[in-house]
Amino acid sequence: MEIYNVTLIELSSKKEIPCSVEVDEAEISENIKIKTVIDGNTIEVTDFNYLPAYQHFRDQLLLLGYGMKCNGSRINAVQSGLMGATDKMYLVEIGKQALMKDIVHIWDYADIVEFPDIEQQKVFFDQWTKSLSKS
Repeated sequence: MEIYNVTLIELSSKKEIPCSVEVDEAEISENIKIKTVIDGNTIEVTDFNYLPAYQHFRDQLLLLGYGMKCNGSRINAVQSGLMGATDKMYLVEIGKQALMKDIVHIWDYADIVEFPDIEQQKVFFDQWTKSLSKS
């Protein structure tokens, strides 16, 4: 079990709020389980792969009016199949192949002001993969 201290931003007021997130990184079960409590609301998600678990967790926070200032919340956050059980991912650029130097930790702080949801990240991922076939 890991505890990550992250920064949330209340989207309406832009106020930053510290938040502790508890993550079972497939230690107790075969799944990634992410949990926190914010404003009396318990948010808990489970998924077989790490990035989808993070994305669903992040989207539940968005529904409550909070963005999460972490690398996993960036529009260009992608994860290869081999990374699925880890908290590592790539930050990619259109037209450029993902390289080892592009690997980051999902929970590390990111100074971002836009907070895409799963669908927006999927659109970017599709654009990125198509841009690689043109290179």
